[in-house]
Amino acid sequence: MDTTLCAKCGACSTVCPVYQISGQESDTARGKLHLLGKLADSPHSKAYREIFSRCLLCGACRQACPRGLDLPALVAEARSDFPRLTGSGSFNKLLATSCLAHPTLLSGFADFLKLSGPLLRKLPPDSGLRLKLGLFLESSETANTEKSPQPASVSSEPASAPGAIAIFSGCLAHHLRPEIAEATSSLLIAAEQIAPHFPEGQTCCGLATYSAGNPTEARRLARQNLVAFAGGVGPIITPCGSCYSHLLSYPALLAADPEYLPQALDFVARLREMSTFLAATQATTIPLPSSSKTLRVFYHDPCHLRFQPSLRSAPRQLLQAQPGLKLVELPGGSRCCGLGGTFNLAHPDLSHRIGATLAEEIIALAPEVVVTSCSGCLIQLHREISMSGASIRVVHLSEFLSNFYHADK
Repeated sequence: MDTTLCAKCGACSTVCPVYQISGQESDTARGKLHLLGKLADSPHSKAYREIFSRCLLCGACRQACPRGLDLPALVAEARSDFPRLTGSGSFNKLLATSCLAHPTLLSGFADFLKLSGPLLRKLPPDSGLRLKLGLFLESSETANTEKSPQPASVSSEPASAPGAIAIFSGCLAHHLRPEIAEATSSLLIAAEQIAPHFPEGQTCCGLATYSAGNPTEARRLARQNLVAFAGGVGPIITPCGSCYSHLLSYPALLAADPEYLPQALDFVARLREMSTFLAATQATTIPLPSSSKTLRVFYHDPCHLRFQPSLRSAPRQLLQAQPGLKLVELPGGSRCCGLGGTFNLAHPDLSHRIGATLAEEIIALAPEVVVTSCSGCLIQLHREISMSGASIRVVHLSEFLSNFYHADK
């Protein structure tokens, strides 16, 4: 992309969540494009690499740019030239992406939480470690003290059977919050009267790895997922907005791979985001117990979905169809939560300040529940709202529609 196409109008600075906190020109798309135009072919200094790490890849600048420049793609490309261990939080980012890319490591972490949950819950409520692990400790506590949800039945149909529905669950729902996968399966059964199946061999979508500047590993993960879902003809449903966004990029990611490109195109043709799939199948009312009480709910749009009208409207359509529910919205529209994949590991203070600002605005709306469909947003919002001391539940859209709303709440 020709970086001289930038009009330097500053539209990007008005929507950049990092710039809104830092006030540094180098944090804007305009600033980074200037550096790319001047220094792209020069040796990369530590300061240069640090600047390009300070981007959430949220896409707000791309949406605002009057010339349609795709800065997130340029930032990801620039990062691919950097050494793996470089910049703030580089070891943490490498460790996190390694865990995501190797399911045995992530499963080991999940097992650790199950075994250590009772001990970790003894930490003070304001403990940093407890706040970081709060969402997963809550899941572990539910599993230990309440009746676990019945496992959704697994379809006996082969993956290639006409109409067979497959689920791409994503790392959080697969390893750390299986309740999300169970709830998604239950919703699909209610909508389609057929049990979906979970193809073995699926792994991380690769978004975190790609965003961290490792496209080679991202392509390996993409190929593994294509093999796992090969042979099917029915829709592939994912409940994670960020996964959905990155899975759609597989044809571009594998454009130079003649063996896997046709599979990537077939995969994307079958791919559906959960809420849009349910809305399209007319499953707009998933019966929930009636209640005389109005439940105030805030739906948070993941950045990977919020710039597409259909992906914004579908979850709201499903929520508004439920009785006794009032949706509340931010006056200025959707915001980035500040997690940004591994951004929060490289720049925890910036990530927290962005997230805390959003949490404050959400709390001012006085919702009783915050709902979202992105794994990263779920983690960030749970942590920031917990840190504020507000007693607001933060749940995944699948869990909310399937399990959360009760008459006695």
